[in-house]
Amino acid sequence: MAFALSIRKRLKSAISDIVTGAGQVKAGLLKTRMDTGSTHELAILMWTFNELANIQQYQTAEIERISLSLKQEQERAAHYEKVKQHFLVNMSHEIRTPMNAVLGFARHLQESLTNKEQLESVKMIIKSGDHLLVTLNDILDFANIETGEISFVCLPFNLRDTIQSICMLMESNARLKQIGLSYTIHPNIPDSIYGDSVRLTQILLSLTSNAIKFTESGGVLISAKAVSDHDDHIVIEFKVKDTGIGIPAEQHEKIFNPFEQGTNHMKRKFGGTGIGLSIVKHLITLQEGTIQLVSAPDEGSEFCFRLSFLKDHAGKDWERSAYNELCIVSESETGKDLSVLIVEDNAINQLLVIKLLQKRGYQTTVAENGKIALHKYKNEDFDIILMDLQMPEMDGYETTIHIRNMKQGKKEVPILAMTAHTIKGEREKCLAIGMNDYMSKPFHANELYEKIQTLVAKKETLA
Repeated sequence: MAFALSIRKRLKSAISDIVTGAGQVKAGLLKTRMDTGSTHELAILMWTFNELANIQQYQTAEIERISLSLKQEQERAAHYEKVKQHFLVNMSHEIRTPMNAVLGFARHLQESLTNKEQLESVKMIIKSGDHLLVTLNDILDFANIETGEISFVCLPFNLRDTIQSICMLMESNARLKQIGLSYTIHPNIPDSIYGDSVRLTQILLSLTSNAIKFTESGGVLISAKAVSDHDDHIVIEFKVKDTGIGIPAEQHEKIFNPFEQGTNHMKRKFGGTGIGLSIVKHLITLQEGTIQLVSAPDEGSEFCFRLSFLKDHAGKDWERSAYNELCIVSESETGKDLSVLIVEDNAINQLLVIKLLQKRGYQTTVAENGKIALHKYKNEDFDIILMDLQMPEMDGYETTIHIRNMKQGKKEVPILAMTAHTIKGEREKCLAIGMNDYMSKPFHANELYEKIQTLVAKKETLA
């Protein structure tokens, strides 16, 4: 009887220890362990408890380690995102500022030229600059292409002129390699269609440039024909065919991936980033088009894609909502008696804006930074202020805030942001601090005239 009571007491004590230990582990005391110096069966139970506690402690420690690592990675990613955004803002500004001057003066020169050959050369400069800007936009914000956050326009254009200009741009490259470059356009395509000719040019230029790069003999042919004709739209099939090195079948899908080329040998021999075909595919897909590749080693390549375009009568409704750059501003809509304060630190861009405004009769005053602009505006009234954002001494944001805090009669002046900053959210930021409108560089003269007239008229209406 005494033996039985003793066993019962030891069992009760051991079970109580296990229950207590389990409670401690549950409460987070993961270092809790059982004393296994007991009877054989209880020792096994306590040893099992200890093993489970060991596993629990290890897993908890591992979770904490992973959580800490994830937190550090998130902090590092957030830091790099800030660095990237800062880099993109500066890169955008540094590239767009000179491009604004190049394109602005080229367009200014275009209006005064009468020599056909010189005029054609200037047109090529402008078209090349426009293409470069589109490409720069895509590289500076490549994520927008992948997520589909880019916009397309629907404007009238002549397809023959577009393809002809592409051949003119690429002709020297083909001539250097002593290969042919030609195009054919089927007569079933109307003279005027509506769509995004700049994006189409970007696609065809990329495919044609690639074709020339990978072709050592023979030539490159660009072709276009209507494959489907409907009441309001037409589907056009484009082909870029070359007699180049060709691409193995297993690489056909891979070459459309970002930063990929067909083979390492191609990358070493021909160079390039491998981003071009990825951008091409995204641009075509986002316009609900399709692209296919037919190619084999040593047999050349043929890229074929289809896009839909509106017919002339169906595209008329789009003209009013087209790019402001295509809006025609009459010479009679002059800036006479209107004074403009140009806040811009870049001397070349100052000269460009002055020339454009004085051509329409505007009175212009220049301030090299925000501090100078505030001083001039306190002592003189202006009908509108053109405000750059990134400037020494005082930037455009701070300058705008100071102006909006001035007394009645001064703080209401219209402020137009004229900036090379094109990062997503920049326009919203400008409007939030009190600017009236936003215009990115490079800009077109007609866009500038229209925005000035609109803002000044709006102020007069509210006055």
